[in-house]
Formats: sequence, structure tokens, C-alpha cells
Amino acid sequence: MAELTGIVLAGGRSRRMGQDKASLMLDGVSLLQRCVDRLASVVDELVLVGAPGCSLPPVVSDLPMLTVEDPVEGEGPLMGIAVGLEAASAPVAVVVAVDMPLLEPELLRLLTRRVNSTHRWVVPIALDRPQPLCSAFSVEALGVIRAHLEAGDRAPMALEADLDAYRMQVEEWSTVDAEGRSFLNVNTPEEFQELVE
Repeated sequence: MAELTGIVLAGGRSRRMGQDKASLMLDGVSLLQRCVDRLASVVDELVLVGAPGCSLPPVVSDLPMLTVEDPVEGEGPLMGIAVGLEAASAPVAVVVAVDMPLLEPELLRLLTRRVNSTHRWVVPIALDRPQPLCSAFSVEALGVIRAHLEAGDRAPMALEADLDAYRMQVEEWSTVDAEGRSFLNVNTPEEFQELVE
């Protein structure tokens, strides 16, 4: 049985980017493949979450890998997290967004080590705000997430109190990612061009 699942959220609308982020190429590798590669040294299995009816770019991994779809388009990342956790066979999952191409595997390991029966969610604080799309969950959080979705609450940070989230401060995570490059995401063509250069 797997001990740790890696979930890649790749089903966003990419409105500001104007094209599918998962397929963007950086140094000849798609952003989706980059996420898979960075997770591969940390997790035992992968779950790729895509938008309904959208095909993801091809990826290669030696790990067991499952591709699932959001049941309804446009429901936001919390729905993708729920779908990913439902597909996970491990008790703990690390969740990342496909538009974070500089993820540091050691940061992902650190996040997962803090998940326990008290703190069912570990969310780092970076760039002066929580980073829910680079965080770690106990799969036991799924019931709480489902309840929030059923109530129409789609804001990931609304889960914080119900999951007794552990807020990992910069003093802790910077020991493994001093510059915080893991939290760099690309939302616009200009941001992507800066990354390429």
C-alpha cells in the first residue's frame, strides 16, 4: 500500500494565461511533466486531476499514476483536491498546482511530515499569504472538504479551522527552500516569459 500520494491539480481554466498551463513547455518539458518529476522522488503514487473532457499532455513516470477529472468544470481547486483525495490510496497526500514549475522536493517532504491526527492539513505561509495549492492533507480531511463543497463553500482556506491546519511559517520551510521558489506560479504569458528567461 502506498504511504504518500502526490496530487497534481491540472484542471484550471487558465483564463489569464490564455492557454492550457499543463502543456506549456519549459526547457523542453511540459509543466505537468515537471510537476510529476518533482513529486516522483517524494511520493509512492500520482493522481493527476484534469478538467472534464480535457486531455492532459502525456507524462512519463515509473510510479503508479491515475488520471481523474473534476466532475463539474469551474468548481475551483477545492473540488480538484477532493477528487484527488478520493482517488488516493495513501493516508497522506501532497497537493500541488501544475503552474508551480520550481517545486522543491524537500519542501514537499517537510509538509507531509507535519500531517498528523491533530493537523489534518499543513499549509505553508509564503509571499505573505497561505499557499493551499502547495500543501499536504490527511485523507481523513475528505469528509470535511465534501461538507464544505456541499454547503457551497469553495474557498480552500475556509477549511483551516475544521482541519486544525498547521500553518508552516517561512522560518520552518526556508530551511529546505531558502528563496521560496516552490511558491512561484505562472498565471500570465508575461510571468511565464520571465521564468523562461
